[in-house]
Amino acid sequence: MSAPPPLEQAARHDSTRRKVLNVALVIVVLVAIVGLYRLTPTQQDIQQPVEVNGIVGKPVKTPRFELTVRSVQVGKKLRIPRSAPDRDTLSDFVVIDATVKATREPIHLSKVSIKAADGTVYLGANRAGLDRVDLTGFEFAPDIPAQGSFVVEMPADQLPGAVLRVMEKAIFSDLEPQATIPLGVEKDQLDGLRKDVAILNAADAS
Repeated sequence: MSAPPPLEQAARHDSTRRKVLNVALVIVVLVAIVGLYRLTPTQQDIQQPVEVNGIVGKPVKTPRFELTVRSVQVGKKLRIPRSAPDRDTLSDFVVIDATVKATREPIHLSKVSIKAADGTVYLGANRAGLDRVDLTGFEFAPDIPAQGSFVVEMPADQLPGAVLRVMEKAIFSDLEPQATIPLGVEKDQLDGLRKDVAILNAADAS
């Protein structure tokens, strides 16, 4: 059988090249679309709180308040001022001593949580009587520092790598500032943080 004429061979080669180029172009377009989709912020991303990052011992300055985390203690029991008996937990009480100052107008810090390294979020404790003395129940006046404690119930072994998150609003918090502070607790430091009874410092303006 004789070979195809040169013109026919050239046409076949051109057709093959065009098919390869078309397939490559489709792949490039698909990759670009997927990449654009992943980079485009979703509605949820747009409505997330605005994180203001800081470190323990230094003021975190958000547009609405300043927060300084002073220390962390852990205990199976919690002592609440002017309340008895001491509270017990099957987990651990994490007591975070802090100083807070409103910067514009009187505010409350209604949403407190700790996000563990594995992504688990532990909300502020809601034990009876706690909201009358901890920082979540205190009204902060502009430019007047107040000292006190936040309390979260969580397993102490989740503290390494954990981050404290504090916001003014518990709901409708889209684009609201959120103080975000890594607690800087290492695994070998847990025993040093543990107390027989963790003592909450009642919120008080100084």
